[in-house]
This record gives sequence, structure tokens and C-alpha cells, in this order.
Amino acid sequence: MERIAEPCGGGVCVEVKKMELIKIKLGTSLFYYIYILFCLGIFFGLYFLLRKKSKRVQYWVLFGFLAFNFVLHFVKLAFPIYVEKGFPGVIRKSSFENICAVSTLIFPFIFLTKSKAGKDYMFYLGTVSGILGCVAPMPVINLEFYQLETIRYYLCHGGIWIVPLLMVIFGLHELDYRRIWKTMIIYFAVLFVIIVNEVILIRLGWVGTETMEEFLDANERDMGYAIGLPDGFKKLGDIVLWMTPKSWRDPYIPILWEVFPVFMYGGATWLCMSLYWEHEHVKTDCIALKNKTVEIYKKLRLKFGKNKEDFGAEQSAAEENSEENNKE
Repeated sequence: MERIAEPCGGGVCVEVKKMELIKIKLGTSLFYYIYILFCLGIFFGLYFLLRKKSKRVQYWVLFGFLAFNFVLHFVKLAFPIYVEKGFPGVIRKSSFENICAVSTLIFPFIFLTKSKAGKDYMFYLGTVSGILGCVAPMPVINLEFYQLETIRYYLCHGGIWIVPLLMVIFGLHELDYRRIWKTMIIYFAVLFVIIVNEVILIRLGWVGTETMEEFLDANERDMGYAIGLPDGFKKLGDIVLWMTPKSWRDPYIPILWEVFPVFMYGGATWLCMSLYWEHEHVKTDCIALKNKTVEIYKKLRLKFGKNKEDFGAEQSAAEENSEENNKE
């Protein structure tokens, strides 16, 4: 069917264009870049403000940022964009809905603990997911830049990466690359929590799902990709899932489909992230591993080399005895 262009008055068209200019567009709007600069400004502002302060001041200021975002995660339910969704379904938006939601809810408590593995998770997952959230702000695409939800989104996702990064930079937490495997375990536990959270909400009747296929549809649910990749990520999936068994990805088996990508790409990424602080530790361990390998090699060579010499000597003696017998 041929599309018929509708007439548009000059004033109306100008107004529409103005409205489009003030919306967040992925990579194509001014305010998309302004908000990225906004997050960077908070990071560098806090860095220069706190770098010469005492550890105590640094600690509580960073915690205050996390606590503020924690409160915002619930206050947002009063924003018009959420009020329109209606109660009780809107409660889902303040639950453990996805990776970043879980981070917003648990980071303040992890920060207060002495858990080294927990703070490693804050650094590795928080930095990666927070920066990705700011660079690809899909939930606020097409929202006006001045909306409360847009501002909240960038503050919360900015805090997810700003605080853990400054926590390590200021020496409030020391990384150890040997603990990266624990970060992987925590990550899979978080994915499990996200799925359980969704099941509970469905059971309470706050989230509608009629079939198992609908529940496992990654195109419809934002569950931190725990149940699979949306159709729009098919090309990416072909690249990162080449080692994943076909039975785990066609169809997607929740959580299991991520095992190989997390150990391969996640492990490599987090190791690279830690190298700035851990390069001497890694270097020391590599030298120790090399020395141990050489030591084992020498022992094996000595053992099997000696056996070979003994075997050669015995074979030579046997040949000499055989020749003597033939002469006789």
C-alpha cells in the first residue's frame, strides 16, 4: 500500500523537531553525549575532591552516593512514568529485576562489609555493567533529557561504576586477580536471584505470564540476559557462543548458556582490568610458575633419562653376550 504523506504546518514541524532534539537518542542526540560527560564529570569531580582527604571521608562519601541511589531506586515509583504503569505491577521496577537493579540494591551493604570477594564483584561487574548502561541507555531512549527518570537513570548507573572504581583507586579495597573465579560464582548467583525474583512476582500475580515460552522469551523480559539473548543480538551470539554446547543455546538454557562466555571473555576482561594494580602480582606468579615448570621438567628428564640410559646399557650387555655365545 502506498503511503500518503500528511500535510504538516511549518510551526507544527518545527515543534516536532524541537521535541526530538531534547530526547535521548543512542549516539545521535546532543543530550546522549551530555549525559555521558555528566557521569564523567561526577567521577573526576569526586576524584579531585576526595584524593587528598582521609580514608574515612572517602569511605563515607562513596557510601553516601550508593545509599542515595538505593533510596532513588524506590522513590522512582512516584515518578509519573512509573505511576502510569499501575500498582502492584510497578513494584517489579524496584525489585531485583536485572543486573544493574541488583547492584543498586546490594552495593551499599557490600560496601559496608569486609567481604573481599563481594567488593571484587562491585569492581568487576559494577564497572562493566555501569559503563555499558551509560553508553547504551536503552531504558531511557526517546525520553526527554529533563525527565526525572532520565536523571535518575544516569545517576544510578553512574554510581554503579564510579564508586567501585574510586574505591579501588583510593585504596579502600585491594584487588587480587586470584579471586576472579569468586566473582564468576557471585555473578551466576545474581542471575539465579533475578530468575527467582521474576518467579515470585509471577506467583504473586504482579507480573503476567501465561506460558513457559513467554517466561523464557528474552525479547520480552529484562532479566540480565539470564534467560538468553534477544533476537537483535543474534550476530553477537554467533561470535561469543562458539564454545557453548548447542543444547545449551538452542533453545537457551537459563544461566547455563552464559557459563563459557563468562569464563572466557569475562575472565579475560576482568584480568585486564586488574592488571594496573595487580601487574607485579601477576608477574611474580608467572615467574614462580615458570620456575616450577622448569623444576618439574628437570626432575622428569632426570628420572626418565636415567631409566633410558640403564635400558641402553642393559641392551648393549645383552648384545655382547649374544655375540660371545655365537662365537662359542
